[in-house]
Amino acid sequence: MQLNISHQISGELELPLNYQHIVQSIIYRGIGENPDYSAFVHNQGYSFMDRKYRMFTFDLLQGKYEVDKKNRRIRFRDSVSFQVRSPEVSFIRLLKESLEKNGINYIGQSFDDLQLTLLDETVTREFLRIKTRAPICVYSTDIYTGRTQFFAPDEEEFAELVNENFLRKYLAYTGILPESGVDLVPVVITERDKFVTKYKNVYVSGWNGIYELYGEPKYLDFLYQTGLGSKNSQGFGMFDII
Repeated sequence: MQLNISHQISGELELPLNYQHIVQSIIYRGIGENPDYSAFVHNQGYSFMDRKYRMFTFDLLQGKYEVDKKNRRIRFRDSVSFQVRSPEVSFIRLLKESLEKNGINYIGQSFDDLQLTLLDETVTREFLRIKTRAPICVYSTDIYTGRTQFFAPDEEEFAELVNENFLRKYLAYTGILPESGVDLVPVVITERDKFVTKYKNVYVSGWNGIYELYGEPKYLDFLYQTGLGSKNSQGFGMFDII
């Protein structure tokens, strides 16, 4: 299920250039209306071996903006919007009810007059052409050195790790091992699609672009709700069907 969130801005909304943790905090505060459920999502999630999956994703803020590179700030004007998705209907409904009641607070800037729209779009096809709403993050970490390597779409590991992430994530959520995997094929990717940000003082990179996605409809629908690749609950991996 999906929740579209938008609101007008009087003046400007100024945020750090790396603001994804702020949007994530808004979401966690939203589901905090149910403390037990919030604690489960935040602290535990759905686990497979040593991996934890929160089963939600969100995109970058959409709207008119200007970037202050010197001070590493971004300023939005007129209006902003973003979307949150999850396979958990209760998650989305709880978030909507909380935002209706409490509005949104971006580190001191509050907005109460929100436009909230629930959507229940479902994937029913085995092939999708998709465009990212948030970059796809794919990486591996060496267990001996602790070094993290991020992969680009033209590297073989990119599609392999996207599929491995799907298999683990689906098993963690449903308790059932998928009967088949998924295949992600880059179609239109340029150097401008590379995205690098800092999440709580850790550099993270991902890739935007246009891709083709193949798999069983129920698996593609799961990925539509949860996101492709890693770090979905940090604002990575959301895509639109085009």
